[in-house]
Amino acid sequence: MFKLSALFDNIKNRIRQELRTFLFPPASPGSPCQAARRLGARIAVGDDTLLLESAQFRFDVPTPDNRQYISIGEKCVIGGNFIFESAAGKISVGERTYIGGGVNLISRVGISIGNDVIIAWGCYVYDHNSHSLHWQDRRQDIEQFSQDFRRHQCGIINKDWSTVKAKPIMIQDKAWIGFEATILKGVTIGEGAIVGAKSVVVTDVEPWTVVAGNPARLIKRLSPEDR
Repeated sequence: MFKLSALFDNIKNRIRQELRTFLFPPASPGSPCQAARRLGARIAVGDDTLLLESAQFRFDVPTPDNRQYISIGEKCVIGGNFIFESAAGKISVGERTYIGGGVNLISRVGISIGNDVIIAWGCYVYDHNSHSLHWQDRRQDIEQFSQDFRRHQCGIINKDWSTVKAKPIMIQDKAWIGFEATILKGVTIGEGAIVGAKSVVVTDVEPWTVVAGNPARLIKRLSPEDR
């Protein structure tokens, strides 16, 4: 009976492994995934970095082909989505950084991620408000969406961004962002800081602290032994 149970466990583990490989097949070290190959000069990738097939690079507005929008350092593992809603956006990633599957980095002005950072799966990093605080402007957005979709265009290609606030985001070295957390515009995550899962971060996070909640609040300060 024990041997039969062990056999079933082994089969289940093999099935999980095969399914994971099928859903998230890695690219070869240092080589771009299919989505990145089409970007040319718009992306720079460091040596020995893995761009997983789950990684996507999306430009929702027209952008020049000769400008670099994405910079990724050496020895990173990238599985998330890089989304640009402005020709002025930029996303930079340091070295030895992990960005999990389902992460959405959405830029109009700039997102900077340092070295040795972990961003777990399902996080959102959003450097703008997406819509105005005034309902009349949001109504105009809906009308514009309707017109663009009827023309089979992206819904934001003709959007009026003049009433939408945007500020750069910085995630400094050694930070860890827990799964499904949201980082909003203008926030700086300090060196070595930890953001709890599903937190919503609307203000700066001090270095070497743990924050969690909605909105995220200080939980503890990391001692030198914990760093």
